[in-house]
Amino acid sequence: AQVEQAVQAARQAFPAWALLSLDQRIAILEAFTARLKHHADALAQCIGEETGKPLWESATEVTSMVNKIAISVQSYRERTGEKSGPLGDATAVLRHKPHGVVAVFGPYNFPGHLPNGHIVPALLAGNVVLFKPSELTPKVAELTVKCWIEAGLPAGVLNLLQGGRETGIALAANPGIDGLFFTGSSRTGNALHQQFAGRPDKILALEMGGNNPLIVDQVQDIDAAVYTIIQSAFISAGQRCTCARRLLVPEGDWGDALLARLVGVSATIEAGAFDQQPAPFMGSVISLEAARALLDAQRNLLANGALTLLE
Repeated sequence: AQVEQAVQAARQAFPAWALLSLDQRIAILEAFTARLKHHADALAQCIGEETGKPLWESATEVTSMVNKIAISVQSYRERTGEKSGPLGDATAVLRHKPHGVVAVFGPYNFPGHLPNGHIVPALLAGNVVLFKPSELTPKVAELTVKCWIEAGLPAGVLNLLQGGRETGIALAANPGIDGLFFTGSSRTGNALHQQFAGRPDKILALEMGGNNPLIVDQVQDIDAAVYTIIQSAFISAGQRCTCARRLLVPEGDWGDALLARLVGVSATIEAGAFDQQPAPFMGSVISLEAARALLDAQRNLLANGALTLLE
């Protein structure tokens, strides 16, 4: 019932929102920018509380949310607008129009920035949005939507749907949505891909997990390489699709020297609570379940011949 009510609210709000001029929609986005800046400290605090990220890192996420708005407006202006050209004996005309009601599924690792990267362009283009955040980060979503409301976004244009797996399944299956933008696990993304197969009328965008090797050859500056490796592997406690999951180095003395330096520097990394002072480099993972999965992976590696380099 909650999902259906939200879909109907979005469908009712769509015609009026789509008819607004681009300048009118941009004005609301600019007001949203101002509200994000006004609530920046509260947003960073909320991101830290729910994700475990240190406050310095949470603050960078809020900055990314703010910057995304101007980037989206510039990109929209560059990529849209009426264009025409010859097509045989006729003239082809390209126009852009809003697509309709789109669902945005947000992740827990960047609960502000990543859904914002879908919501802002969708609203700018005249679409209306059903926002289903991760059930692990509900407060960040609530505060983000509050900023939109304070910016003057009309009722029904952005609808917040809190809930877990069942809510997501119901929203994805609702015939009233015209598209779905998902950020999350490969498993869920693959299921959505199968579900939307054969439906070219429905937009589907998937941003899923990665398993990234970081390859380091014989570079001149080992310390610079170590800094890059640590930054890639450990910021956000490694909970990013772009993080380094595996490190590949040459066999021999040079590779051994790099690993020794990496282990030595990694041993100095400060991990702690999100609001700890002095601020730690790294916070916690998102949940006990995530922590147990990491420990299980470690045990599996050791059982298959891996060696522990850092306790």
